[in-house]
Amino acid sequence: MKAWFAELQPRERTMVIAGAIALGLLIFYAAVWDPLVSGASSKAAAVEEQQKLLQWMQKSAEEVKRLRPSGSVAAQLPPGQSLLGVIDQTSKGANLGGAVKRVKPEGENKVSVWLEEAGFDDTMQWLENLHRTYGVEVDNIVIDRKTTPGKVDARIELTGGAHA
Repeated sequence: MKAWFAELQPRERTMVIAGAIALGLLIFYAAVWDPLVSGASSKAAAVEEQQKLLQWMQKSAEEVKRLRPSGSVAAQLPPGQSLLGVIDQTSKGANLGGAVKRVKPEGENKVSVWLEEAGFDDTMQWLENLHRTYGVEVDNIVIDRKTTPGKVDARIELTGGAHA
């Protein structure tokens, strides 16, 4: 390669060197500069979108606090009924009877519930009803989407519903 370069006329050598520099700059631009700049701009756009989502969530949280009734009597389990009994009774009423695969007591006022192929909307309405009517809180929930639209598997830890 050195011999070939040495045989070139001075003007040709200058053109080869200029072409090599141009090619080097082009490769640097295509391989380093452009991906770096476009990656930074896409990250900035993602951050902006996440900030908008955070603002919306904060406004929604304020609205939930505002709409939540204050000073109302705390919801409790009916006398003589356990949290397990309430879960069994209300899940059947919420079209989840067949979806409840396992209910495991974790203590006096704590229960784990496993749902399979449950309707997502039915599950959320059931949990809201448990909270509103019986004061049952969701401690932890893991929801896995199924291939059937609207169907989920869920593992839910529920606490509360103390007796009057």
